[in-house]
This record gives sequence, structure tokens and C-alpha cells, in this order.
Amino acid sequence: MTKLVKSLVMSLAVACTLNFAAQAAQETKEAAPSSAPMTQSQDFDDATLEKFTVAMNAVSDVADKYQSELKGDETPEKMQQIQQAAQTEMVTEIEKTGLEVQTYTTIAQLVQTDEKLRSRVLDIAKTQNSES
Repeated sequence: MTKLVKSLVMSLAVACTLNFAAQAAQETKEAAPSSAPMTQSQDFDDATLEKFTVAMNAVSDVADKYQSELKGDETPEKMQQIQQAAQTEMVTEIEKTGLEVQTYTTIAQLVQTDEKLRSRVLDIAKTQNSES
């Protein structure tokens, strides 16, 4: 259970970072305002939440991998390179599940405030972990 909670917390941090990167990329592509983000009333089906939990675990593994590469004595440039490499790999892992990064980000953010959604995600993650 601790790994699940850790993964959820890590997912929020990653989601915030990915959301910032996605917004920055979107702003450079078009000058028009982006569409409004999904709200808490958004209802995700179990298949989407299953993809999210798979992506969440993969993102957590990537974060752990890159965290172990940090030794604390990196230059700011080296740290930025590591962060960019981690982000790229995280995006790849999310997209492998069939989710869009924006959907992943939205779910990760909503899980922090929507108790019902958080419970559903944790239940799905428990089921996946017990099957593996």
C-alpha cells in the first residue's frame, strides 16, 4: 500500500511538471487560448483508470531511476538534462498505455482532491498489484 501512495504522490509531482511542459509547448504552437482543463465533474471509466494506474507505476519507476542518477554534485545544466530525459521517458511511458499526457495529468491532479476518484484508483491499483 505504501508503494501505491508513493506512486500517487509521485504522479502528482510528475503531472504538474508534465502539465507545465505541455502548456508551454501548446503556447508556442498557437497563440489562441487553450481549452479549459477538465473539471472534477469529469467521470473516467475503469478502463481509463486502469491505464492511468499502469502509467502511474511506470512513471514512478522512471522517477526512481533518474533519482538514483542524481548524486547531488551536478551542475544546473546537468540537472536540467537529467530532468528533460526523465520527462521524455515519462511521456513515452504514459503514451504507451494509450493515455494522452493531458488525461494523465488531469487524473493525477483530481486524485488529490476527489476522494471517490482516489479510492477508485487505489482499488484498481490494488487489483493490478495482486494479479502480478
